[in-house]
Amino acid sequence: MTKQELYEEMVKLMNEFQAQHNTTTKKGAASARKAAGALKKLITPYNQASIAADKAK
Repeated sequence: MTKQELYEEMVKLMNEFQAQHNTTTKKGAASARKAAGALKKLITPYNQASIAADKAK
């Protein structure tokens, strides 16, 4: 994935996290945790893609 694609996925997950965080159901809380976990998994690839893009300049 490119830096931009990773960024867009992270934004999507963050929006989902925010929406589910504000719910009062157990399912909403579980969805918020799932989105947070997926966001955490994208941080390292984003960092690597960002460094690679900077080196390419």
